[in-house]
Amino acid sequence: MARLFPALDPAEIENPGERAVARVLAEQLPNRVEIFHSFNWLARNRQGTIQEGECDFVLLDPESGLLFVEVKGGSLVFDGREWVREVRGEHRSLNKDPFAQASRGMHDIVELVKRRFPRAGDELPFTYGFAVAFPDCRVTGTLPPSIQPELILDAARLRNTPDAVRRIFASFSRRIHRGLDDREVESVREALYPKYQLVPVIWRKIEDQEERLRRLTADQQRILDILANQPKAAIRGVAGSGKTILALAKAQAIARDGVRTLFLCYNRPLKDWLQDAVPESFSENLVVDTYHGLTDELCKAAGVPLWEMGNPKARDFWTDVAPEALMQACDQLGAAYKFDAVVVDEGQDFHDLWWTSLDSVFRDPDNKVCYYVFYDPKQNLYVDNPSLPGELGQPFELPENCRNTIRIAEHCASLVGYENKYRDGAPMGDEPEIARVRTLTDAFREAGKRVRALCMPNLGGLKMSQVVVLAPGFTEKKWPAHFDTIPLTKSFEQWGHSECVLIASWSRFKGLEADAIVIIEMPSTNEPRDNANRYVARSRAKHVLMVIQVEET
Repeated sequence: MARLFPALDPAEIENPGERAVARVLAEQLPNRVEIFHSFNWLARNRQGTIQEGECDFVLLDPESGLLFVEVKGGSLVFDGREWVREVRGEHRSLNKDPFAQASRGMHDIVELVKRRFPRAGDELPFTYGFAVAFPDCRVTGTLPPSIQPELILDAARLRNTPDAVRRIFASFSRRIHRGLDDREVESVREALYPKYQLVPVIWRKIEDQEERLRRLTADQQRILDILANQPKAAIRGVAGSGKTILALAKAQAIARDGVRTLFLCYNRPLKDWLQDAVPESFSENLVVDTYHGLTDELCKAAGVPLWEMGNPKARDFWTDVAPEALMQACDQLGAAYKFDAVVVDEGQDFHDLWWTSLDSVFRDPDNKVCYYVFYDPKQNLYVDNPSLPGELGQPFELPENCRNTIRIAEHCASLVGYENKYRDGAPMGDEPEIARVRTLTDAFREAGKRVRALCMPNLGGLKMSQVVVLAPGFTEKKWPAHFDTIPLTKSFEQWGHSECVLIASWSRFKGLEADAIVIIEMPSTNEPRDNANRYVARSRAKHVLMVIQVEET
């Protein structure tokens, strides 16, 4: 089954002809094919006037190429001079020849694609062609010489869409044409999508991340509009408001313009996820790292002995020593190691001197192309009194949770005194489950029951990559290796491949998410950060949250 973008049910498409075509394309074409519905663009005509263009469907098949499909619903006939549509017994001439319309749309979009293939010259290395779909009728009779029969997808041919599409590609194919490699597929996607490119980020990782695009709230859209022209900004958002996705979208947008960009976060597993999510086409201009990793790398490049400048286990090593080392390294390094733009996620976990040292990472600290910080003060786990660079000004707000079900979002907001806001139509979901047990051993036994219920095919039926167990880091030596037939792992890679259920501390899992999360909590110490820890951990669950509280230490 092919993938339809944006991710929607074909039944939601208003135009009945397009709805019928979307359904057969999605159901009959193989899953390697990506179908873009209602693609819009602007182009200039020969006189230089800007004109709008729209293509009903663009098909991207890595094995075959690009196919542009115009849809004409209803009963149509070609009377030898023009196309005529029958509507309620009346015959009306079409304003445009559908085949000429499809051809013009193809050439306009191909010009956009060619910009991503600078070495291609006038020719792309793969096949591209066009067709017109008539889902409500069967085309018969004599066609004009400008129309080849195989370019018609009428009701009869749509019954065997794969064969009809194959014939169309064969009609346009030339000897020099070949399939697209992964990098070329990414380039085509970038050409087909608007400036912020959220979808290519999503395709690289988990299929359900496509759903994030449908969850964009009015507030997120407002932030996207602001990000287009604002060189510096702080964006404060609640857990689940899409901060990381928006931050990466901004970083990609800047890097796509040829600006050397640094995306910085605190948590290493989040960095690994982001690196895997970024398309290869951004590798030259976009660097993703943690503050710790960046400091280590630049100190090595400059010959600054970071690890000899203090005790890495001491509290002040990363708060004081490392920032000084980073500034010393940047003083010795040339522009090739530095950046014109910096985007920071998890900004609430950055220490004061980290912000000071980041100035040295810019090629020109007085002329920053872009400086953005995304943060949530309620997720502060490491900094006593977090602050942001004053030059960023007053923060923009992302108040709506668009990741969790309403009941999970409300539960998490109550932990830290937030007023929960969520988008219209958000799923209510089930209430988080809270269970209490006496000992840690009992907690793992209870967690095993919950995980087996979630993962067993005859019960919950979830993939192991959808389920996570979170436990306090200081209990790691007591973590089990499996729950009977369900293996556990500390490896994010194994979990991502659905080989095992992940078990991790919530500080390691911060910034990530899973469909179902089972959390083991030890007795409260009444420290100020207890609620912050619970908030961070519980807000990672999108649909199912189970909390097992241990009564005895």
